[in-house]
Amino acid sequence: MDLISVIVPVYNVKNYLKKCVDSILSQTYSVLQVILVDDGSTDGSGELCDLLAKCDKRIQVVHKSNGGLSDARNAGIEIAEGKYFSFIDSDDYIEPDMVESLYKLAKSTDCQITISNMKRFFSDGGIETFYEPVNQISVYEADERFETLKQPSVCNKLFLAELFNDIQFPKGKFYEDTFVYHELLYRAERVGLTGKVGYWYLSRKESITGKERYTIRYFDFLEAVSKRMHFLNEKNVKKYGIEACLSYYLAFSSAERYLKDNAGCREKMLNAREEYVYAYKIILSSTDISWKQKVKAALLLYCPKFHSILF
Repeated sequence: MDLISVIVPVYNVKNYLKKCVDSILSQTYSVLQVILVDDGSTDGSGELCDLLAKCDKRIQVVHKSNGGLSDARNAGIEIAEGKYFSFIDSDDYIEPDMVESLYKLAKSTDCQITISNMKRFFSDGGIETFYEPVNQISVYEADERFETLKQPSVCNKLFLAELFNDIQFPKGKFYEDTFVYHELLYRAERVGLTGKVGYWYLSRKESITGKERYTIRYFDFLEAVSKRMHFLNEKNVKKYGIEACLSYYLAFSSAERYLKDNAGCREKMLNAREEYVYAYKIILSSTDISWKQKVKAALLLYCPKFHSILF
């Protein structure tokens, strides 16, 4: 049985951490290295990490100054010894058999990435579907594996560790998964989906993802989608390179609508517009895109105010 390193960034989640860690320790697959990275917590989460480590020898704790989610994950990767990596956010939890089902699928199908379905839950007890692309075991090969770009989160996945050679999460950026997942996919040959819900994702107002969407941090999303767009087109992953251009069209359209006139955003908007010109040229030249979409893309470039009114 192979060692699996489970990397958990921890920052001010004292009220959620034990449930998360308990769900990892109670996995039906037990050959685990559980790395809790205390990213400069100020609410006692770091001390709780140490207490949990005393209860199970599989837990290792890293204490570091606050550097953000990406920096914490990178710190975990540095000491990870497993053949496979799993990433769990510290306010979420996983089903008891998630790791085993991902691992068995990886071994039986020779997949370098395996993926479970996800549910979102709320602090008031509500539940909703978050990511359920299939309801049975499926294996994506060749370009089909890029279908999973629709959900770039690394948290519901198991990765062959060697995929991360020379790849790190971008320090200081939001939407960190969107920055790297396309590169990991490109390195993989096959991607497996369990078709089962394994990951439970908490949505809370005080979390990073719960904050208002259209703030200056939205430009990190634009940058991440831009990097995906350039990467896939340069690698000639044609269909999904075009889809990335369309994703950039949508993202830039939102920036034009909600951020263009905000103080402090003007320079970033100019940079984003330059990237949109790249996307627009590919959209315009593609035979797979309808003329209606091309007209919308042209309006966004040349008459953005009119585009915002219409769309």
